[in-house]
Amino acid sequence: MATTAVLQFLPDWQHAQQGPIERGGKLRIEYELSRLSRCFTTWRGAEIGDITAYVRFHPRGAIVQGSVVEEVRAPGNPPGHVVAHKPAALEISVPDDATQAEIWFHGFSQTSRRCEAWDTRFGDNYWFDVGGPPPRIPAQPVLYRAGAQRRPDITNVRAFRVSKVYAFPRPAQGPSAGTDIQIHLDLDAWVSHSAWGASAWIDVHVFDGHDALVHAETIPLSYTGWGPNQQFSFAGKIFQGSTATPGSVSPRPDARKVQLRLYYEIDGQVFTDGVLHQAELPEDALI
Repeated sequence: MATTAVLQFLPDWQHAQQGPIERGGKLRIEYELSRLSRCFTTWRGAEIGDITAYVRFHPRGAIVQGSVVEEVRAPGNPPGHVVAHKPAALEISVPDDATQAEIWFHGFSQTSRRCEAWDTRFGDNYWFDVGGPPPRIPAQPVLYRAGAQRRPDITNVRAFRVSKVYAFPRPAQGPSAGTDIQIHLDLDAWVSHSAWGASAWIDVHVFDGHDALVHAETIPLSYTGWGPNQQFSFAGKIFQGSTATPGSVSPRPDARKVQLRLYYEIDGQVFTDGVLHQAELPEDALI
């Protein structure tokens, strides 16, 4: 049974932990607004502001973030303007390879001016050990390319989503006549600047339920930075799973985990955000 640990960040810069943080379990963060209240402000009758929690799981370095407040609106139908904010617990999943969780908070608002405030334990951040079942680390993870410079200020993954989809057309009525299971990736990578000849790519590994490598590939990203954002992107299939049609079956490994690393080359130098990004997938039988 998955466990849920609770971390409470209390007034007067105190914090408390209830229950152990365990791999494969849940982590619930409860945050007291008074710790970072100074950036909440009133703008045209509405209260403006937010507080974001950042959780970096080590050793991979993956970061999960989310707000720890929610808006309170004036009563009405529909509800009126925002009159206040109140705490809202953030619950996240603990990766199955994590050994430590590093946490910090960012309070901000943007009106005619921007206000920012940080809760970082004087720059050291808050560290918590992760226990539970032994860490699950594939024997052939995506390795860090030699010579790449870790510079998340130059490139980083803005967002990515890995999904297992049933791609075989479904009839309007009755069961499907076949099977086509595919792993799709949607990824946007931010870059600080770009130039003619710059390129970006990802190294991708796909694993089965026993963490055995079943597919490895380097995938180039397309420049999609037209407009205010400089970015490279990819959207498409990264692994073909099992297929079947009447009279023909092509079994393939059941993909359960995807890892990737991002790289960006410009002016003869290769940069990376230094994070081994990972996503878990459900069993084929559940698709």
